[in-house]
Amino acid sequence: MNSELIEALREKLGQLQKIRRNLEYSHKKVERFWRIDTNFDDWNEDQFESLAAFKARFAEFQDHLASAMKLIASIEGERAEVFTYVLNFMVQIYVLESVDEWRNVRDLRNAATHDYSDTEEVKAIHFHRLVQHTHYLYETLDKLERFACTAYPLKQ
Repeated sequence: MNSELIEALREKLGQLQKIRRNLEYSHKKVERFWRIDTNFDDWNEDQFESLAAFKARFAEFQDHLASAMKLIASIEGERAEVFTYVLNFMVQIYVLESVDEWRNVRDLRNAATHDYSDTEEVKAIHFHRLVQHTHYLYETLDKLERFACTAYPLKQ
């Protein structure tokens, strides 16, 4: 096994913990005031700032999770030039339950970084789905870490 890639994975997992803490902070803050049926005109500036931070941190966290998955696939000698191969491998090692679920959350991430929706209803549904799927990202990191700890234990 490539020790440089394993070390890069350990560093990435450390980064992911920091990014997770930032997302957890924003997620909790948004959960305190979020209601899907509230008109966006009723939010104050602090709430808009919290929503923007949450949206950005959600996207960042998923991007870094994908990078860690690709590192694991590379360490294991799996094909990683097409991300679908990586996702299929993540299902095989029980990090993901399904490729479709990851892709659905990826679509949310993409919409979060390209939010051009015209209607309040579309924006509200989008933010609601981000709030609902944040725990999925946390669980994915937990599974990645469990796999890494088992497959690449630290040498004593």
